[in-house]
Amino acid sequence: MPDVCYFFGGKIVILHFIKMIMRICHVIIIVFLFFIACVNEPFSPLVGKWQLKSVEKNGVMAAVDTVWYNFQSQSIFSFQIYEKQNDRYLYFIGMRTQEDKVVSIEILNELIVNNSDWDSIRRSFTIDNVNRKRLILRSEEGYLYSFIKF
Repeated sequence: MPDVCYFFGGKIVILHFIKMIMRICHVIIIVFLFFIACVNEPFSPLVGKWQLKSVEKNGVMAAVDTVWYNFQSQSIFSFQIYEKQNDRYLYFIGMRTQEDKVVSIEILNELIVNNSDWDSIRRSFTIDNVNRKRLILRSEEGYLYSFIKF
C-alpha cells in the first residue's frame, strides 16, 4: 500500500505527488535549455577574440593574420601579436570604453608603439559593422580594420 500524506487537509498519494514534481522539473529544464540554445551573442556583440584580416586606406589593402583584438568584457581589452620571425606572442593589456559606435582603447604598456601601427597608447575607433562573425573598425586616421571572430 503506498504511503499517504495529508496536504492542506486532503489525502495525496506520495508517489503520484513525486511523479508530478518530476514532470514539472523536466519541463522547466527543457525550457531553460531551449532558451540557452537560442542565445547567439554575448552581452555585447563586440565581446570576444577577433583576428585582424586586413587593413585598408585609400583603396590600398594589406592582408594581416598575426594580430588579434580581444574585447574581454565591457572594459578590458587585450592586443595580441604573433611574431613569426621570433616564433612568439606579444600581449598588451588595456582598458576600453564605448560610447555608441565609438570605442576608445588605452594600452597600459608603451611598447605597443614599437610593435604595432599604433602611434600612442591611446586610440579610438568607430564601429562600421559588427555581427557574430565580422567586425569592421575605422580609425581616426582613416584606416579600415577588418576582423573575423576567432
